[in-house]
Amino acid sequence: MSMSTRPLRTSHHYIRFAVSPPCADALTLRKAIQDALGQSFGLVSANTYLDVLWVSGDGTGTVVRIAQDEATRLMASVAVSLGSLKLSVLKESPFLPSLLSVDPLS
Repeated sequence: MSMSTRPLRTSHHYIRFAVSPPCADALTLRKAIQDALGQSFGLVSANTYLDVLWVSGDGTGTVVRIAQDEATRLMASVAVSLGSLKLSVLKESPFLPSLLSVDPLS
């Protein structure tokens, strides 16, 4: 009997961001992301469902979970955002543990 491999299917995408200036408040980060989506793609996109899964203790990093089909839009919007918080993509993946390859979460 031969064993076949199938790709892991997931409906979520995970993105690890660097945050500058540091911000350890998940609600402030969520609002900054919402504002970036609104600036770039309008009011409907500003209400995109996402979860802030982790914020580093010193506020310099965060991990966000978002629907697979919304991930590109999120990364594009934070790249051009004019807000006071700057979010930079460190790594993104449909597999959460792969985000550890940048630096361990602290």
